[in-house]
Amino acid sequence: ITANAILNNFYNQAQKEGIPISITADTPEHITIADMDFVAILSNLLENALEASLRTATVRRQIRVTAYVHAERILLIEVENAFDGEVREKGGVFISSKRRGNGLGIQSVRHIAEKTGGASTFTCQDGVFTAKVMLCGYHSME
Repeated sequence: ITANAILNNFYNQAQKEGIPISITADTPEHITIADMDFVAILSNLLENALEASLRTATVRRQIRVTAYVHAERILLIEVENAFDGEVREKGGVFISSKRRGNGLGIQSVRHIAEKTGGASTFTCQDGVFTAKVMLCGYHSME
């Protein structure tokens, strides 16, 4: 329910801004992660994608979100967006494009992923920014 609410909210925001968005999400009904952590990850990734898209040429704007359970215990989340800006990184830490200093959202996502025993990667190649997050300890209860 939480994931659906967040995904719907960002889908509607992207549509309102004229940003093509594709969401394929198969998230479990019951997960073993605090709701606040899950909300923080989805919100940070989607907010970053939306804000980057707004600073990208209209014809290139696009967001793609994929989330699914792998091997009943791992939730994989991937968010891709076109990006015309410059990704600034120092010592493996992203520098915020919104304010002075480090990007707190990505650091938060990394911390939460690692806390669950998972991992995260963030790459920018050929004008596409990709965030991949693996969260461990998930299970579906059918």
